[in-house]
Amino acid sequence: MIKFVVWILAQDKVVSEKWYRLFSREHFEVKLLPNLASIAQHAQDAWGIVFAEISPGALATTKDLKAILGGRKNISFIVFSKPDKTTNTMISEFLENGADDFITSDLDETILLSKTKAHIRRLLPSLNLARTVVVSRNGGIEIDRTKRTVTLDRKTSGAKTLENLTPKEFEIFYILLGSEEAVVSRESLMEEIWQEKSGHINIETIDKHVETLRRKLGTHGRNIRTIYGTGYTYKTG
Repeated sequence: MIKFVVWILAQDKVVSEKWYRLFSREHFEVKLLPNLASIAQHAQDAWGIVFAEISPGALATTKDLKAILGGRKNISFIVFSKPDKTTNTMISEFLENGADDFITSDLDETILLSKTKAHIRRLLPSLNLARTVVVSRNGGIEIDRTKRTVTLDRKTSGAKTLENLTPKEFEIFYILLGSEEAVVSRESLMEEIWQEKSGHINIETIDKHVETLRRKLGTHGRNIRTIYGTGYTYKTG
C-alpha cells in the first residue's frame, strides 16, 4: 500500500494547527514537520503534498526548495506566506524554482481543499503506476491493476480468482484495499473513478456498487465497513 500524506511546515502555529484539523477532518494522514530537512526523511516511502511557509524558520529561499526537491516526483510542493508578506516577485521566483502552487495563509478553507484535491489528481497517474499491485495487510488478497485480477485467499490451498467484478466494482475495491483501514469518502471515490463526470453522477451510485461488491466478495465482503455520513473503509478483524 502506498502512503499518501499531507505534510505541513510552518512557523505560524495557528495556521499549522488549523490546517492540521482541516485535513484530518477530511481523513488525510497529516504530519507537522519540525524543519525543512525532515521532508527528505519523511518523503522516502510516501507520496503527498507539502505545505511550506516562506519564512526563516521554515522555507527561507528558492535555493532551499530546489535542494529539497532534487528531482522527486512523489511530492507536490505548495508554498505559502502571510498576505502582507507576499510580493509578485516572491511568487514568481518560487514557482519558477519548483513550487507547484503559491497560496496565502488566509486562503478560504473550501478553496484550500479544492486546490489540494486538484494537486492529488495531478499526482495520481504516478501514484497509480507505483501501486500496480495491492496486497492486503494480512496477505490474503491481491489486486493486480494491470492484469485486472483479484485473487482471494491467496495464502491458502483454496486461492481463487474473482472474475465477475464490473470495472467500477474493481476500481472501488482497488481503492479501498489500497487505503486499508483508512476512511475513503464517497466524494473521493466519485472523483477518482468517474473523474470529470463525477459532478453528474448521483452519490448513491457508490452505495449500490459497494453493496454488489460485498456480495461478490462473499465472506470478505464484511470487511468493507460503512462509515455513516462519510464513506467506507476496508478493515479485517
